[in-house]
Amino acid sequence: MTDEGRKLPWLLWLIFMLIGAGLTVVLLLGEGDADALSPTGWVAMIVGFAPLIGAQLLLGIPSAAEKVQRWLHTTRRPLLHTAGGVTFLWLIVQLLSGEFNPYTTVIVAFGLAAGLGALRQIQRGQRGLTWVDVAVWMLFWIPFDLRWIYELGGDYNWWSVALSVLAVVGWYGLRDLPEFGYRLVPQWRDIVIALVATAVFAAIVIPIGLAIDFLTWPPSKSPQLLTSVLMFIGIFLTVAIPEELFFRGILQHGLDQLYQRRWLTLLAASFLFGLMHWNNVDDLTTKIAYVALATLAGVFYGWTYRRSGNNLLAPVLTHTLVDVIWATFLQ
Repeated sequence: MTDEGRKLPWLLWLIFMLIGAGLTVVLLLGEGDADALSPTGWVAMIVGFAPLIGAQLLLGIPSAAEKVQRWLHTTRRPLLHTAGGVTFLWLIVQLLSGEFNPYTTVIVAFGLAAGLGALRQIQRGQRGLTWVDVAVWMLFWIPFDLRWIYELGGDYNWWSVALSVLAVVGWYGLRDLPEFGYRLVPQWRDIVIALVATAVFAAIVIPIGLAIDFLTWPPSKSPQLLTSVLMFIGIFLTVAIPEELFFRGILQHGLDQLYQRRWLTLLAASFLFGLMHWNNVDDLTTKIAYVALATLAGVFYGWTYRRSGNNLLAPVLTHTLVDVIWATFLQ
């Protein structure tokens, strides 16, 4: 192991990996998948998922992320350690679940390596999005969002956390996009901004949503505290973090560094975020309502991102609170 490798926060990652194992159990229990898993299935999920959650949390600590970034800039085989490491975890899940396919393994391995390798070719520290950034963004996000990637193996939760880790490794660790704000260490400012944004957004959207029958009251199920807590954890890790990373941390942030009309970049990123929800429902009227309300939500998430000084924790918290309130009280 090189000197830089020895400086990596291995102990902290191990601690977060153990936390990740517990969070994996929480996710499985919260989604009702626990009873359907065999003992081998449990091992596959924990062994293949916990290291990724550990990395997702570790990279959210600025001092640890800086050490990882320095190591990625000095090691001779960064793609082997990053894309190869994620592929290895994916392979463990496939082998233990009896779904191993050599063809899809090669696709995953080379697809992840190609994406990270392309980002590595961009001049380190270059401001703003390039066409290479856009291409890699689409390579990672579109197959995931349209569920094409499930044909290769793995489920939504696994890929959502894996893509979060790959995004931070790629755009921060390898490409070094300036002022990349992936920080999960909470500060009071982030919490206050998230609470204010959630309250204002709810005050605007709830009356509109109820009027057009997109939201319902009273809820179909009585709210349960434990269910809401488990839901908060699951949405935070597998929905809010990846979506805010790709739409605010990379897309909006990258556009902000290219154009001075920041209101326009906010609207562009928010509209694309809203449009992503088109396929979530079937009815045309509901599709239009969903896209419109999600676009408005994107504006609020983008505002919290800027208000917090381009720190992703604020929009991640806002996004999580909005989704939990919606699922708990307004469905």
